Amino acid sequence: MRVWLVDEKNTGSSGLEALLRQLEERIGADARLLGASVFQPDLAAAMRKLVPDLLDVLVLNEQVCPDGAWIQDVLSLGVGVLVVTTVERLERFRAMAATHPIHFLMSGSGAESLWLALVATAAAQQRDAQWKKEIAHLQQRLNDRIIIERAKGILVQRLHITEEDAYKRLRLLSRRQRRQIRDIAQSLLDTEFLFSPETNRIFWQAEEPMKPPEKTLPA
Repeated sequence: MRVWLVDEKNTGSSGLEALLRQLEERIGADARLLGASVFQPDLAAAMRKLVPDLLDVLVLNEQVCPDGAWIQDVLSLGVGVLVVTTVERLERFRAMAATHPIHFLMSGSGAESLWLALVATAAAQQRDAQWKKEIAHLQQRLNDRIIIERAKGILVQRLHITEEDAYKRLRLLSRRQRRQIRDIAQSLLDTEFLFSPETNRIFWQAEEPMKPPEKTLPA
């Protein structure tokens, strides 16, 4: 588990950095502190260099992090975020935790509590990444189905056949050309667009020579 810490400057041998260093030395704790830095407004841009292959969890000392748009920028990176805060200052991140992999740790907690919080944050990040992957897959399948249905509609209208026969034609061509049926359907849609009146109009407008400006006689 690869971690970056945003904390106060020069915390010395105490604080979050010291606890993370302790966890690095423990057998069975696979935590690795990549580095620590003070807060900076372009935090997301700096962390983006480590995403997604080098960073799993970003630990924030909430007391040194001001309000601002940087929060949303950091959350858009897709990493797990562990916010070290107090009950009184929890609200500023609470709503975001409903839609992002954010976990909380009470300020002043020990190494054991920090380790448990890191594990929970990393697990939340993995779940979030898996859900996004599944949603993207389902969205792609839906988009493919829409294209295929539109292509079937064209065949039904042009050839006066049933939807079942239209699908069979698409599937047969897909097998013969060894291409995905979605690609066959998209090619059909592109071809249909070339013959559409709208394309004709756009083409002739583009080809129409520009008329020279009218000359006006001096008064």
